[in-house]
Amino acid sequence: MGLISVASAKGSPGATTTALVLGALWPRPVAVAECDPGGGDIAMRMPAAEGGVLDPERGLMSLAAAGRKSLHPDLVLQHAQTIAGGLEVLVGVRVPEQAVALNQQWAQFGPLFAGLEGRDVIADLGRVGATTPQNSLLESSSDVVLVVDTQPSAVVHMRERARAIASRFTPPRGPRIHVVVVAEVKRRQPVREIADALERSDVSVDGVHHLAEDPKGALFFAGQIEGRPDRTNLVRTARPVVAELAAATAPYFQPGEASMQQGGVAS
Repeated sequence: MGLISVASAKGSPGATTTALVLGALWPRPVAVAECDPGGGDIAMRMPAAEGGVLDPERGLMSLAAAGRKSLHPDLVLQHAQTIAGGLEVLVGVRVPEQAVALNQQWAQFGPLFAGLEGRDVIADLGRVGATTPQNSLLESSSDVVLVVDTQPSAVVHMRERARAIASRFTPPRGPRIHVVVVAEVKRRQPVREIADALERSDVSVDGVHHLAEDPKGALFFAGQIEGRPDRTNLVRTARPVVAELAAATAPYFQPGEASMQQGGVAS
């Protein structure tokens, strides 16, 4: 299946919200896996589908414990939970100490998610650096989405992360790299400038997209689910990103028994 990793570099927040937005709009069955070793917050921000709270102990940690001897894709959905709207999520670690306890299992998560039948997986890697343990998921990712704002320092860090990710692989291997620039909906010029700068550099990316900086829209993906998320600038600007990523990863998808998209945002 397609494994799409969403990450940010130093000083660039927004990976979790971006992963949830992509998951909510995804046209095929999908699960969002929270793989930020710094500590996840989906369990704290999102209500469960039935209106209760998510179990913070059921997710990445319980999956790792269940598969201590042998992790296999069939285990993944047994440890997933469904949030309001119907999106399946694999809740991440609560604190960095739990991430350390996962040790070598980080390297197993990439092949595990990429081998999940009937589901694409969007992995929220949080902030990635030279030695962060979630980097191992990049080896199994078909695509990587780097989230950045328009601050010059953040753009430089993103460019260096893109270069470092590409250097891990010998062409034609390696994931396609996409950049999502978070900026006010009317600020298209900085997005074009970032795209032009990347094109002039030695960093090859498959696309640069504009995602609206939209506090109201982001509230829907922080648990305040009221009104019509599909009418927000955040969702409107996310649709072209989803269309490109879904088309790029379509060859990796093999339908399983569950063939219907669960949840999402109304069109």
